[in-house]
Parts: sequence; C-alpha cells; structure tokens
Amino acid sequence: MRSLLIVTLLLVATATKTVAQQTDPQFTNYIFNGLFINPATSGMDNQTQISAIYRHQYLGYAGTFDPGGAPVTQVLSASVPMKALGGGLGIYIVNDQIGGGNTNREVQLSYAYQMTFGNNRLAIGVSGGLHNKIADSENYRPRDPNDPAIPSGVVSQIQPDFGAGIYLYNPGFTLGLSTKHINQPTFGLETPSATNELGRNYYLTGSLLVGVSYTVDITPMFIIKSDLTTVSPEAGALVTYANKYWGGLNYRWDDAVSFLAGGTLLNNSLKIGYAFDYIYSGIGAKAPTSHEVFVSYALPAPRAGKKSIIRTPRYRF
Repeated sequence: MRSLLIVTLLLVATATKTVAQQTDPQFTNYIFNGLFINPATSGMDNQTQISAIYRHQYLGYAGTFDPGGAPVTQVLSASVPMKALGGGLGIYIVNDQIGGGNTNREVQLSYAYQMTFGNNRLAIGVSGGLHNKIADSENYRPRDPNDPAIPSGVVSQIQPDFGAGIYLYNPGFTLGLSTKHINQPTFGLETPSATNELGRNYYLTGSLLVGVSYTVDITPMFIIKSDLTTVSPEAGALVTYANKYWGGLNYRWDDAVSFLAGGTLLNNSLKIGYAFDYIYSGIGAKAPTSHEVFVSYALPAPRAGKKSIIRTPRYRF
C-alpha cells in the first residue's frame, strides 16, 4: 500500500504543465464511475449496481457571439455480477454535448473475468460498442464558408469502438489500468477531405482505505489520464463517517479544486452524491464553476442456488 502511494505521488509530482484530454468527458466523481473508466470493474461489487451521473461543466459559460456552449454530460450505467460466467457484465450509455453544435454519444457493453488470490481479486475486462459523433454546422462560424471540409446541416456518423482494462481489488486498496478507443475509430462526417480520429486514452486509477477509528475512514484516491502526449492527473481524499456519509476534496492538475459530498439511504442501497469544481486555470475562456450529481442504486446479485455474498460497505464505494 505504501508503494501505491509513492508511485502516485511521483507520477503527479513529475507531471509537467498539462492539457486535459477532452476526447472523453471528465468526471470529478471518478471513484463512483468505475465502469465508464475501466471495463474490468464489471460486477466487482458483488451487487447489481445501477448508476447515473449528470455533469454541467463551466456552468453559465457564454460564447463571444453565441449563447451557451458549456459541456453537459449524462452517463447511465449498470453492472451485474455473473458467477456462471466467472466474472461480471456491464453496460453504459453516454450523451456528451460538448458545445458548438457537437455531440458525442456512445453505448458500451463490457465483460470482466475475475480471479481470486487470497484477499485479492484480479479482473481482466474488455468492452465493445458504438460511438456516434453528431455535428450541426448551423452553429459553426467558418472563416471560409465554402470550405469543403465543413459539413452542411446536421450530420451523424457511427463507428465501432473498443476498450480493455485490468483491475485489482483488495479490502484495503484498489488499482486499475485501462484504455479506451483501442481501434482509434475515424470520423469523416460526410466530408471527403476531413478525418477526425478518436485517439486512445489511458487511465490509471487507485484508492487506499485508511481506518482512522471505528466510525471514520479516509480514502486517498487518484486518477491519471493520458493519450501518451499529454497527461492530466487528479488526486484527492474522501472522509467517510459511519459508512453512510462522506465528504472530501479533489485537485485536478492545472485546472480545478473540487469538493465532494454525499450519503446513503435505504440500508446503503441508495447513494446520492454531489461534486463542485472551482476552476482557477484559463478562466478567461471558461466559467469558474462546474457541477456534478450522481445517484446509484444497488440490488442483490443474481442468485443461482446459493445466497450471494455482499461485501461490507466499509470496503466499497
């Protein structure tokens, strides 16, 4: 566990000034959004988990000439443990309105094969689905209106998209490594000369459980996103009280400081959380705040003759 923290600090400390990757939407509640980041988390909770996240980035942003333009993203996901398949299944759907008449939509199915080594569980996951890019040229302000690379009207294109990942779970820590857009699908959007490649993104994630007392836990956490050209690291910590309520801080390198809070209801089956980002970098081109809400509901795992084993919430987010 100490090695995990050392590696995390070194990666964050050695990162130069970076530019966050925007091929994929970013989430402050990344610790609660594992399936979107890594398909190997499918079914890892030993529960049927249904989650939704709504993020409004740069709330109140207005363009120089046109109103609106702030990115708005919704994610709906579900994860089911399937012991008969040796692991778990998952699905998520994303609607990402990135402004300027551009929208990304995707649906991904995932499978994770799980192996147990003592108190450790190692999962290897793959995902596959469709990525849809939509462009509305009515919202463009081209320098050359006759440029053939600019589509006319609303155009849409769908391409297959794949990902993979590996995830290690221990009651005291987690560590994951994943990549999205392995096949790097290319979108022309009905123009003969333009190509828009969806480049590979890589994610390294981790968390550590530190029991301070019988009722208080601290969970340091991190995520590092990269396309092997730029790096965007984040690190933070959550404080959980009585396995029911949490609050914490997160820092996104050269971008924002965030506050997270939430709690559980219905015997820990229902989780509700909120994240607030204060943006301090590039404020001349951004609104100063972003807001994010997530809700998740857990059901018992499907049973096939034996009662399911559900981990204590003390060791799970």
